[in-house]
Amino acid sequence: MKKFAVIALTEGGAQTARCLQEQLATQGFKVEVILPQRLAREREIYYRKGDFNSTMHRLFREYNCVVCIMATGIVVRALTGVVVDKTVDPAVIVMDEKARHVISMLSGHVGGANEWTRLIARLMEAEPVITTATDTEKVQALDVLTKKVNGWYPNFKENTKKINRRLAEGKAVELFIEPYLEKYVEQFNGFTLIRDIESHRGGTPLVIVSDHTGFAKNADIIHVVPQLNVLGVGCRKDVPIAMMQTAFTEFCQQHQLLWQSIVKVASIDVKKHEAAIQYLAKTLNADLEFYTAKELQKVSQKYPESAFVLKTVGVGNVACAAADYASGEQNVTQRYANHEITMALSRLHEI
Repeated sequence: MKKFAVIALTEGGAQTARCLQEQLATQGFKVEVILPQRLAREREIYYRKGDFNSTMHRLFREYNCVVCIMATGIVVRALTGVVVDKTVDPAVIVMDEKARHVISMLSGHVGGANEWTRLIARLMEAEPVITTATDTEKVQALDVLTKKVNGWYPNFKENTKKINRRLAEGKAVELFIEPYLEKYVEQFNGFTLIRDIESHRGGTPLVIVSDHTGFAKNADIIHVVPQLNVLGVGCRKDVPIAMMQTAFTEFCQQHQLLWQSIVKVASIDVKKHEAAIQYLAKTLNADLEFYTAKELQKVSQKYPESAFVLKTVGVGNVACAAADYASGEQNVTQRYANHEITMALSRLHEI
């Protein structure tokens, strides 16, 4: 869950902060209001006189979004020395005490400040103030598009600057996105959509959004890898790590799958101590989740079941059911079975 901090300086700001806290809570956000000690009510978080800057630094490090109800200049001076980079800094938003304007100040795209500025403005019936070029020109930014698919691409700063500048200037940028990924993005303003790579015009930048291999590599192409695949895994007891490596390589080759697209590995809880599964998740830098047989039974009947597996672990299949249950979606691959290992893939229902 995203964590919001709302900090104010004055009595009027405190009232607005509490109102915003209530509004954001209705949207499912965890929100904490931070006030001067003299204004804080019982059980509210406060900072003492002279601790404002240190408090701002702490909020900057600990929260996903910091909403500052005060003058912009105060915020700028308070954050001097702690701003690092837009890839890691939290969103920082500034509001006036009367909630007339909401300003996206820092980490507009990657940190989510632009998106949350619009939300806060809507909730508080205020005017959003967003100054990033792609937003003012009403085109989709590369880093925003990538965020919607939880994606990654190389040379982030260089490529983001190059593509977003072209989009803001109305210059051509082609986009190829796998059809099954379009639901995560929806809006492609500024890009020229192409339905097949062969129609790409040489010399025009091309953004490819795909979890597959096999695309040409050249200076015109930026490959965005969406990280939304869930790998279900089953195996016999004490399967060697080398065998797991071989099976995973075969699975990826079979489906032309980019390993970087896997965000989660899932299996049944009786396999939680299997070194090969632990190794695979760690190598992929993916989350690792285990489920009980009772949980997996809720989806296992969608897939072919084995009487032996049912008798052994209490559910008729492991890989297919684990991928389905962990993602909230049915498998998008056939069940792989080799080297005493099974694998199946699903994509996250939502990001």
